[in-house]
Amino acid sequence: MPFLDQFRIEALPQKWQDEGRHWQETYFPEMPEVLDRPNWSRYYPETPMPRLSVIMAKPDGFGGFAQKVVGATSATASLSNRLWTADKMPDAQFMTALKIIRAQASTELGSIQQHRMVYEQLDGGSLTGFDKEIVDGIHRTDPTGHRLDAISFSKKRVCVEELRHHMQMAGVLTLDETFDKARWGRHWATETMEELFAMKPGEHVLDAFNIEFKSLMDSATFMSFIDRVGKFQLEMQHHFLYGPMALSMPWMRFVEESYHLAAGETLMKAIAVAAISDGGNFGIEDLQKTLNMWYPRGLEMFGSELGGDLVKGVFKTLKNAEAQRIYIDEVLGKVRDANLAIVQAKTHSSREEAEATLRRIQERHETVQGLSREDLLFLPDRRFFRIRGLAEYGDFRNPGSDAAGVGFVYLPYDVHGNLRKDNGSLVDREDYAEYLRSVLPDRYMKSRHWTFVKDEFLFNPNWGSPEPVQ
Repeated sequence: MPFLDQFRIEALPQKWQDEGRHWQETYFPEMPEVLDRPNWSRYYPETPMPRLSVIMAKPDGFGGFAQKVVGATSATASLSNRLWTADKMPDAQFMTALKIIRAQASTELGSIQQHRMVYEQLDGGSLTGFDKEIVDGIHRTDPTGHRLDAISFSKKRVCVEELRHHMQMAGVLTLDETFDKARWGRHWATETMEELFAMKPGEHVLDAFNIEFKSLMDSATFMSFIDRVGKFQLEMQHHFLYGPMALSMPWMRFVEESYHLAAGETLMKAIAVAAISDGGNFGIEDLQKTLNMWYPRGLEMFGSELGGDLVKGVFKTLKNAEAQRIYIDEVLGKVRDANLAIVQAKTHSSREEAEATLRRIQERHETVQGLSREDLLFLPDRRFFRIRGLAEYGDFRNPGSDAAGVGFVYLPYDVHGNLRKDNGSLVDREDYAEYLRSVLPDRYMKSRHWTFVKDEFLFNPNWGSPEPVQ
C-alpha cells in the first residue's frame, strides 16, 4: 500500500478552525511564509509541504506502524479491543484519556510560544551575546550549512508541525461528539479547548514548556531532548484504549517528529563544534549548563518513576520507569554523537578515528591533541535537579511523617548523582541553590521558571526539610 494511502484527512469543526486561526495569528503570524511554496522549496525541495489537517491512520494501515514502536506487543497493533466513542469509556479511563490529550495539546502550543522567542531574534538581526557568537562560530566552522535564514526557517517549520499536532489533538476531542457529551454536568471537550487556547507562556501543563528560550542553545537542546520525550510518548500511545487517539499517532511520530529531533541534533552538534573551535567567548561549559537545565525536565515528562502501572497496556506500551530507561540510553547516544563531532573538528579525523580518540579520553582519562574530558559534554545524573518522580525519594521522609517519601521537593543531588552533604546531613536549601547557580545557565537563574522553582518547591516552607528514613 502506498504510504499516503494509509491515511485519511479530516477537517476540524468550523468553530475550532476559527479559534485556532485566531491563536495562530496572535502567536505565530509568520506561518504563511512557511506555507509559501517557493519559500518551502528553497529549503526543502524534496519534502512535501505540511498539511494543516487532522490526519488519521486508516485501520488497515495502522498495524504496520504500531508494530515498530517502543514496547510494542501483538495487542499494540490490534484495534479489536479499542473504544471508538468517548462515552463508552468508564469515568476513570475517560479522565485519564482527557488528561493525556490535554497535556499533549498544551505542549504543542507552548512549544510554538517558546520557539518564536529565538526566531524573532534571528529575523530581527538582534542577536547578542552567546547567540551572536554561536552563529558567527557556526559560520566559521561550517560555512555551507547554517545560514541565519535557514535556522529561522527550520524553527518555523517546526512551529507549523507543532500547530498541526495541536490540531490533531483538537480533532480527537471535537470530531467525536460524545467527548463533549455532558459528564457530571460538564462539557469536557469544549472546556478543555477553551482552556488550551487561553494558556499564555508559563501556564502550560508540563514544566518543560514553561521555560523561556533565551538562546539558540535552548532551542537546540529542547529539540534534541524534550522532543525526544514526545517521540516516546507518541510511540507508546499507539496502544491507546481510545481508538481515534491511537490512529492519530503514526503521522505525528513517523513523518513530523523525526524532523524535530534531527534539527535539534544538527544544531546542537554545530554549537558544540563552534565552541571547541574558538567560536567566541562561549565554550563547552555553556552548552553543558544548558543540558543540565533541560535534561531533568525531560525525565519528568515521563511521570513518576514509581508510576505507570495503570496506564501500561491501556494507554501506553510501557510503564514510566521502563520508558525512561530506554530514553536515557538514547540521549546518551546523542551526547556521544556531539562529542564525536567535537573530536572530529578538533583533530581533523574520520569518525572511526574519532571514536578511538573518544574512548581514550573518556575511558583512560587521556588528553589527546589538547582534548580532555573537560572539553566534552556529559549527561547529568538522572537524580539531578528533579522535582518529582525518583524512586530514591523513598529513602527520605518529611519531618514528622511516619511514611517514607517526600513528594514534590528537591533533594540536593549534584550533576554526578551525589547527595550534597555538610557534616553528614543534607546541605540546606540556600547552599543547594548556590550550587545550582554554578551548574545552570545564568539566563535560567533569571527566568520565570527559576522563580517558580524557588517559590513553589525549593523554598516552600510547607515541605520542610527531608530526613533520611532510618
